[in-house]
Amino acid sequence: MARAPDILTASRGVIAALIIALGFVGPRALGWVIFLTMLGWTTDILDGRLARRQHKGPTWIGEHEFAFDMMMVFAAFCYLVMTKFVPVLPATIYVSVALLFIVVFQSKSVTMSFAFPLIVLPLVVAYFRAPQAAYIYITWIVLALLYDWRRFFGVVREFLVNIKELYKRLSAD
Repeated sequence: MARAPDILTASRGVIAALIIALGFVGPRALGWVIFLTMLGWTTDILDGRLARRQHKGPTWIGEHEFAFDMMMVFAAFCYLVMTKFVPVLPATIYVSVALLFIVVFQSKSVTMSFAFPLIVLPLVVAYFRAPQAAYIYITWIVLALLYDWRRFFGVVREFLVNIKELYKRLSAD
């Protein structure tokens, strides 16, 4: 049980690999991608709760949880590009600009700002291409927010604090 938070976090790496593999299956796997995405975000909700309950310091995996989250987000985006739901050229431009900003500003909030559209994109595509999966995902989002409302506001608060610190840092330069 002590390793459960790490297993849940690391599972998002496995989920990312499965999502990429589904890119080779094609557009008909979109429902599975949505399912895996919901599963991944469920592990994200649960790993933090379990880790806090155990009152232990973070492990290497715990310290890199955000990277596992972003790996899953990027995998879903790659699936959308591989299946031509998103054209390659705009995707390449978006990723290039995002990487430039992420490297230059080295801020979690900058990364989150570029990740947010990528998090929403599978839901938008599913709404038009696999509506049943989209409705299930929307229901999951509502239930997840009801279950973990305080964490959602904590993430938003962290984002705003980091943006404020970034602004101060840039203003000082």
